[in-house]
Amino acid sequence: MIGTVATTSSFPIVAAFHLKGASNKGSSVYSSASCGGCHTLAAAHSTGTVGPNLDQLKPDYRAVTAQVTNGGGAMPAFKSQLSPQQIADVSAYVVDSTGGTAP
Repeated sequence: MIGTVATTSSFPIVAAFHLKGASNKGSSVYSSASCGGCHTLAAAHSTGTVGPNLDQLKPDYRAVTAQVTNGGGAMPAFKSQLSPQQIADVSAYVVDSTGGTAP
């Protein structure tokens, strides 16, 4: 696996964390934001290797909302490109797709 993500407790709570994400809408956000260019996610048929393999990582909702909002490591911040609701939606999609339960 390329890249690492810190444990959940190290992630800040961001605006998107307080929103209910819609996984079905998050699929299109994942595609339009080109997440698959860097990440592997079987549900999206993406095989990027720059960032962590999301299927293996199985990140939780707080981690995804914070990482997408603020970036980190090689990942850029998306807070100026995506609304908090879009971040909540793509976070729900990633969490649901990897076997977690998004709030």
